[in-house]
Amino acid sequence: MQSDNEKMLQEIVQNTEMGKNTLNELMGLTRDQPLKDEMLRQKREYRRINQAAHTALEAIGAQAQGQSAAARMSVSMGIRTRTMLDKSTRNLATMLAEGSGQGAMDCKRAERDYPEASPGARKLCRELGDFQAQAESTWREFI
Repeated sequence: MQSDNEKMLQEIVQNTEMGKNTLNELMGLTRDQPLKDEMLRQKREYRRINQAAHTALEAIGAQAQGQSAAARMSVSMGIRTRTMLDKSTRNLATMLAEGSGQGAMDCKRAERDYPEASPGARKLCRELGDFQAQAESTWREFI
């Protein structure tokens, strides 16, 4: 059975992969350079946090379980549906703000669901949640 520590770290891996994958997919849909620049900046931060979670999982002898293929496909289909007719900066920024807000809520939920997680895992989860809350605010500036 997984410990709270491992469960929280797995949540971080999945959350950051969702962010990275979404940004990758949306980046090709815009010509707005400031929006693209912000996407790249945030993608780097997601990658950094993702790598930290992978390292922590390896340190406890666990293997990271990223997003399932079904989850990736579901997100991809949702993006295609919502951008089929509207690839405007406003629409993309709205989608990113919603996703960042959901990610921040998922971090809060993980903090409550896994109270026995290590201080390091809790710190990383808070860091991710804070980053996503700030990202939500940043995306709203593009709307």
